[in-house]
Amino acid sequence: MKFLIMTTVLLNTLLFAVSGEEVFKAKCASCHQYYIPQNKIIANAEHNNTDLNLTAPTLTEMSFMLKDQVGDRKTDAEGQKFQIEDWLTGYLADPSKEKGVISKKFTRFFGKMPSMKGQLNEDDIEALADFMYEYAEKMMRRHGVRRYSYDAAKQIAKKEGKIILIEGYIPYCRWCMRMDREVMVEPEVKAALNKKFVLVKMNLLTQKLPLGMKRLGTPSFYFIGSDGKTVIDTVEGFGNKEEFLDLLKSIEAH
Repeated sequence: MKFLIMTTVLLNTLLFAVSGEEVFKAKCASCHQYYIPQNKIIANAEHNNTDLNLTAPTLTEMSFMLKDQVGDRKTDAEGQKFQIEDWLTGYLADPSKEKGVISKKFTRFFGKMPSMKGQLNEDDIEALADFMYEYAEKMMRRHGVRRYSYDAAKQIAKKEGKIILIEGYIPYCRWCMRMDREVMVEPEVKAALNKKFVLVKMNLLTQKLPLGMKRLGTPSFYFIGSDGKTVIDTVEGFGNKEEFLDLLKSIEAH
């Protein structure tokens, strides 16, 4: 009987769990848009918000900056989510630009956010923290170049004569996040990668590079020939769109 009661409680918890996406849609989406490419956000700020006429930062901006600025970036995901939840609880009750996590360069033209004290309970904020934490990575996967496992990439490279590109990162590397956010989603970059490369994203804390390659700093890029055996080059560091496209062209020329 005790087992049946516990099972019923668990099922009810799962069935009626609060959705962070629904909380955001109901309480936040009237002011905050979801995804806008970072190049447009930067241009909009330079033009004093006349391009997009935003009323508040986008969800993608908030997601990236919460992960970068709130709590310990080097802790595990669940640990940082708890820290973000605590921060959101205080911020939503008494918001101010001084407490914000996004640069004033991108917020100077927005009005003061009204307090949401009493509008969200603990479950709402917990679900919202989880949704906001995960959102940016989901958008980068949705709008960026498709990434494959290394084994799948080897098969595709051999069949299509493409170069394997391993994008090395660590979860708390802000330059890695910037690379995904500002460069890997750009149409010209996606076109260049899709034409000649097969992309693999590899967490250098938990995954070992193939072919005896030594790990560089992050972000880093490891180019392997279509035979899956030849290391073409290894490169470390963040580059803007133009610099990254130049790098891809130089690799193609090998």
